[in-house]
Amino acid sequence: MSIDKQKLLGDFLKSRREKLNPSQAELPEGYGRRRTPGLRREEVAQLAHVSTTWYTWLEQGRAAAPSRQVLDNVARALRLSENEHLHLLHLANMEMPPNAGSPLEQTLGEIEKVVRQIRYPAFIATDRTEVLGWNEAAGRVIRDFASVEPNDRSMAWLVFMDPVLRDAIADWDEYARYTVAVVRGRYEKSLDDPAFRRLVDRLLDASPEFAALWATHDVTEKTVTEIGLLHPEAGLLNFRIHSFSQINGSTQAHCCVFIPCEGTDTDAKLRELGIL
Repeated sequence: MSIDKQKLLGDFLKSRREKLNPSQAELPEGYGRRRTPGLRREEVAQLAHVSTTWYTWLEQGRAAAPSRQVLDNVARALRLSENEHLHLLHLANMEMPPNAGSPLEQTLGEIEKVVRQIRYPAFIATDRTEVLGWNEAAGRVIRDFASVEPNDRSMAWLVFMDPVLRDAIADWDEYARYTVAVVRGRYEKSLDDPAFRRLVDRLLDASPEFAALWATHDVTEKTVTEIGLLHPEAGLLNFRIHSFSQINGSTQAHCCVFIPCEGTDTDAKLRELGIL
């Protein structure tokens, strides 16, 4: 395990431990006075059936390579979600290396043709959230990507630093948290990607809000999520964002499609705008 990953693993475990209260871990609340939030290291060690010294070393990045069984015990002790558990295993190099798939440049053109045929707003992005291609509906509803400088054409950057998109997102706080958790999960699987590191460093320097959310170490995978977008002509548009990966065998890009939420007038508004 590299030194970078050892530190990330330790920081991640510490952040989860500090978010877990005794009642969530089925420990008595009155177990000694607590000067800091969350569980103590010795409590996690007890729940994971390891020594306090070893668990302390694990958080400090000093422990020898832990076994899968021990990490599973730690994950259970910390009540990690499925995504967090997978993230922990990745940081400990417990995953099988992903299939590199087809080179992106060999598939992008074909993917763009498919995206242009989708009637709802859709775009293609990399794990770094770089927007590579989009259809007309996305340009009219999400952001006029063609007017954005290529270096800024990253969804993570736009969510935090672009006033047009930021003001359009109805529940910006919630979507910003989701964005950072997705980016963090992808970033820590790509520590050897200098372009990804440059994006994260740039956001950390430019946005105190991004930096604060980054410090929580929250991670998640891209799942179906909802977003409300304020359109200058149509008003509030409500979508469920569906993501598709490994398109045409490539693991380097995914497609996001914005489907109108059922029970809303979004579909009708898109028709009024002439998008559908």
